[in-house]
Amino acid sequence: MQKYKTKIGRQRIQYSYTGEFDAWVPATMQFLGTLMPPTLSKRAVAMLLLVAGMGNEKIVSLTGMCIRSVRALRKTMEEQEPTSELFAIKPGSGRKRKTDGIEEQVWAELDTGKYRTHKAVADMLKEKFGIDASVNLAARLMKRWKSAREKNAE
Repeated sequence: MQKYKTKIGRQRIQYSYTGEFDAWVPATMQFLGTLMPPTLSKRAVAMLLLVAGMGNEKIVSLTGMCIRSVRALRKTMEEQEPTSELFAIKPGSGRKRKTDGIEEQVWAELDTGKYRTHKAVADMLKEKFGIDASVNLAARLMKRWKSAREKNAE
């Protein structure tokens, strides 16, 4: 165990654990997965491994996180004290919807009552909007459409 100063000037203790992590990391992530989303369980384990002094590549292989996420987590932990921000999933991550911006137009088309099956909706999306949609996408879209219409009816 050795002390070092961070960029900010605070004293930190760097731990170097030499035990085997291969066995307990998956078990820990599985347990944490019952309490929180998988993203947060991976992040919590990665934070413990970072504090233990493990390298980025080893953390990636044990947790399944990408290298960019581990580097960003390391940087965040070095720059600020542990806060609830480290356990928040920020909005905006993930892919945008294929129907983003045209959902109301699609819903207006669904309101006509011409489309009874998910396959028919997927074909309509391809024909009228140029969106290559799967049957599953059409099902999710119809589900959002139905719940929106139910909310408006209330």
